[in-house]
Amino acid sequence: MRSILLAAGAILALVACGTVATEPTPPRGGIVAPEAAGPPLSPAALAQHIRILSSDEFEGREPASRGERLTTDYISQQFAAAGLQPGWNGQWLQPVPLVEASVKGEPGLTITGSDGARTYAYRSQTVLFTKRPSPVINLANAPLVFVGYGVNAPELGWNDYAGVDMAGKIAVILVNDPDFETPAGHPTTGKFGGKAMTYYGRWTYKFEEAGRQGAAGALIIHETGPAAYPWAVVESSWTGPQFDLKRGPDEKRVEVEGWIQNAVATELFQRAGLDFAALKAAAQQQGFRARAMNLGGSIRLETDVKDSVSNNVIGILSGREAPNEAFVYGAHWDHLGRCTPIDGDDICNGALDNATGTAGLIELARNFSAEGRPRRSVVFVAFTAEEQGLLGSAYYAANPAIPANKTVAALNMDGASINGPTRDVIVVGFGKSDLEGLLEIQARAQGRTIRAEENPERGSFYRSDHFNLAKV
Repeated sequence: MRSILLAAGAILALVACGTVATEPTPPRGGIVAPEAAGPPLSPAALAQHIRILSSDEFEGREPASRGERLTTDYISQQFAAAGLQPGWNGQWLQPVPLVEASVKGEPGLTITGSDGARTYAYRSQTVLFTKRPSPVINLANAPLVFVGYGVNAPELGWNDYAGVDMAGKIAVILVNDPDFETPAGHPTTGKFGGKAMTYYGRWTYKFEEAGRQGAAGALIIHETGPAAYPWAVVESSWTGPQFDLKRGPDEKRVEVEGWIQNAVATELFQRAGLDFAALKAAAQQQGFRARAMNLGGSIRLETDVKDSVSNNVIGILSGREAPNEAFVYGAHWDHLGRCTPIDGDDICNGALDNATGTAGLIELARNFSAEGRPRRSVVFVAFTAEEQGLLGSAYYAANPAIPANKTVAALNMDGASINGPTRDVIVVGFGKSDLEGLLEIQARAQGRTIRAEENPERGSFYRSDHFNLAKV
């Protein structure tokens, strides 16, 4: 099952994967959309859901918090009122087992070289965290290795880890893809996605691959352009409790994950007698080889680790002809909880991200139910822990309400348009959906067109819950 995210005015649209032809064509594989829903969604109802879900009472909707209980209770009640049936073993809630780790204090990153030891400050210069379920992580003078973009892509003949043993070492990694900043005519330009980030450019991939390579730690160099967000986002996202799915003991992960400011990276390369700009340019060439930096990194993390459970909320409208087949609508209900105070206010309310999508999910459920039973089942899933790395959707993809091979398509809503009526439908991940042809037909009937997103360098296709469904 594969899907895309539609935004900018598309709170209701159809998704799966492929390429749009010049003239709209039916989707491959005989996939058809559920019957059209009833009358237009109620702006007043949408606004009311958004007001409630983003109110201070819901405390920013952090997973495994009081805000979660309020949120999942509210969604369950609304699904029931809409006429859905509980979608997980007769229950509304699908428990998602998590591990929660909170770093104690403010650990620094100490780098030792020929000029001595220097410690870089937590938050302002580096953020450090772990997904390992261990109360103490200690790296002592682990060798730093610059691995370029940290990509191992056999299908492209690209391996930044070729010839290097990363055991016990810290990988220092550039963000985004090797061709993100290369000019026209450069031999690497177009090899990856150019300005359209591929999964190899995502920070999640960088940490995963470093773990597969046996590294003890991984530090991503933050640059605002390639990352597509400022350091403030890194600081706010990675200095609070970190959640992960409970995983098997054999799964390879680095012990320490982290980010460093670009200025810190430049200084480290200078301390090592290396030219950061020159090595970055070298890393953009096929055949790049990792470079030992002759620096040692020491990191000690003390963490509070506890098992935790959060919940997806699942409702089903059973199909009248093919109840064992499904079309899935999804939206994540969670946000960041409490954040750095601004004028004394420490609640990140998350109205746009993603009370809007959750409100749309509720009203779509009400809308479909009002029209009676569709031909095949429609599954409505409010995912948890999207902000923590798409965890709720990853769990659902592995444990679906209706098997993946019977799920024909999915649509995910992550931040609905707040700009009023539009003449277009923006497709995030344009060209990746079998149903874009069908979407074009539906858009044309409304006097609208479909077009690609304006900022593909953000890698949005890989940054929301549809991606886990697309991988199934």
